Amino acid sequence: MKESNGLLWGMKKVCILVLLLLSAGCSTNEKEAIATEDDLDDNALNAPVIQTPEPLIYLADNLDEQDKLGWFIDTQGIGFNETLHAHSCKPTGGDVQFYYNEETRQICSAEYLDFCIQMTGGPVEGMTLSLVASDSDSPEQQFNYDMDSGEFRPVGDDALCLAVGSTSAAAGIYMSRSLSLAAVTTTDEILKKWVIAGSGPTTD
Repeated sequence: MKESNGLLWGMKKVCILVLLLLSAGCSTNEKEAIATEDDLDDNALNAPVIQTPEPLIYLADNLDEQDKLGWFIDTQGIGFNETLHAHSCKPTGGDVQFYYNEETRQICSAEYLDFCIQMTGGPVEGMTLSLVASDSDSPEQQFNYDMDSGEFRPVGDDALCLAVGSTSAAAGIYMSRSLSLAAVTTTDEILKKWVIAGSGPTTD
């Protein structure tokens, strides 16, 4: 009888041990699931809060933009300027509003009509981009947009893409970054993934 009771007690201890191990395993899986969800939420939270009216071309990632405004293509300084850079998305729009013409494959200004981005001299890694009079026949103004990657690549050169610089600077109450052509394979996705919103220039 004592041996029988001892056997039962031993079996109970084994069962209790198994239940404890299963419980610990479930708890670990739950923690992993929660961590994964938190990671996804963190990624979603890094998207910009766009306040600018369309048409727009903006960076998918907010990066370090202090007010969560996001990053647009912009003309340097106040008013028209041929030299382009990346800039905080101004809620009022204006010179940060650009659109993509799918037919001509040009990236054009909605503020300065008939002016589009040009890779003067042809695409070269690290080159500065210019805003010049539209010429839809010029290969220097033609970009392919890859919807899957969000990349703008020069027509005929899939090794390069439109990207913002890796560091930012103060620009009055806003922020700015460089804008140039960068190597597709070595450029971080968050610096080269663009979103197109709207099509064609705004009209009053």
